[in-house]
Amino acid sequence: MNAHQNLRLPPQSVEAEQAVLGGMMLVPDSYSAIAGILSERDFYRRDHQQIFRAIAHLAGKGKPFDAVTMGEWFEAQGKSDLVDGGGYLIELASNTPSAANINAYAEIVRDKAVLRQLIEIGTKIVNDGFAPDGRDTGQILSDAIGQLMGINQAAADCEFTGKQAMELAWNEVVRSYENGGALPGITTDIRAYDEVTGGLHDGDLVVIGARPAMGKTALMGSFAEAVAMAGKRPAIFSAEQPAKQLGLRRLSAESGVGAARVRAGKFKEEDWPKLAAGVGSAKDREMWIYDRSAVTLNELVSVARKWKHQHDIGCIFIDYAQRVTVPGADRITEVATVARGLKNLARDLNIPVVALAQVVKGVDSRDDKRPKAGDLANSDELTREADQIVMLYRPVVHDPKAPPSLAELWIEKNRHGPTGMRKVAFQPETMTFTDMARFSEEKGF
Repeated sequence: MNAHQNLRLPPQSVEAEQAVLGGMMLVPDSYSAIAGILSERDFYRRDHQQIFRAIAHLAGKGKPFDAVTMGEWFEAQGKSDLVDGGGYLIELASNTPSAANINAYAEIVRDKAVLRQLIEIGTKIVNDGFAPDGRDTGQILSDAIGQLMGINQAAADCEFTGKQAMELAWNEVVRSYENGGALPGITTDIRAYDEVTGGLHDGDLVVIGARPAMGKTALMGSFAEAVAMAGKRPAIFSAEQPAKQLGLRRLSAESGVGAARVRAGKFKEEDWPKLAAGVGSAKDREMWIYDRSAVTLNELVSVARKWKHQHDIGCIFIDYAQRVTVPGADRITEVATVARGLKNLARDLNIPVVALAQVVKGVDSRDDKRPKAGDLANSDELTREADQIVMLYRPVVHDPKAPPSLAELWIEKNRHGPTGMRKVAFQPETMTFTDMARFSEEKGF
């Protein structure tokens, strides 16, 4: 057997690459669609990469990119040899009978590029397994999952012209109008909050801060239930409370039986049907909980990526940011690293990440005990990285004469709209939050 027969070329389709490039030169309007599927590095041949780059460059400047114009561009760049003095460009355009199937050809090119990436990543995983280079198994696994998930995101998703950005914005406006003004983000079912923020947005880091006993975990639970009811499959990383405790909270909220009575088992005979109905309805809503008191950032990211791949989770909740650890880092560096890591996770998975955060105790010594964004403990990085910062305050905690059901959401930072305070209702018995108007209606006020 000839030794050369054992050599295997990487997956490729030169014919599909030629059809895509020729089709774009024949029908320039097809470029925008193709740019959403392919990037320069998806092409196997180096000259095809250069041709695609030239098309992208000329399209970005609003100039034509037919075979003649492209030939002049390559000559001006001193690279005419790459395209045989322009002859190869004319050949591409001439040998492409129609651009009607250009999207199908682009998918072929993309599929071959994905297979080459799989080979490259698989080779790296094998090498890392033999030579871990000081990294623990968890870190190697997390890196591998991240690389494999990254294949699903075309490189073209990171590179846009100003024209493409405006087209994306216009499509979003049209979609929102056609949806009758529906929220662009995931609803939290608390209208006072949703009307200001537009809900929880994909790729956003939302930080909810408060002093202890204000109800951060309860607010997170109310948000998580709303996300689950919307079919978005929330994931909760609970470093503060065990899964059983979260389950008891859910049972109380769903059944309407007071949380204290549920925990102590001091409920009445007529409460049993309510509890049974609560278990039945809550357990049918998909939700995942990771229960660990000192979860590391790498561990959190690894599990989140796994759950995104396995369960298609739609939102992440973390209770709370300052309990996520980064081994070997001092406290300030640790929280700053966690803040950046959570924001990157939101962007990489393209889902909202909602992190609870502690507030410095110095707030309690002020006359006005309402916390501000600058009161977040240990790190200014949380303030910088967050897309939304919401500070929770319940006046009754410091003023016994205040209405026990009154809670204030101070929206300190909002990249999607205005800031300011919104009043919501807290129901202490079931530890749930709701709209003030809805609460008043139910109580007959």
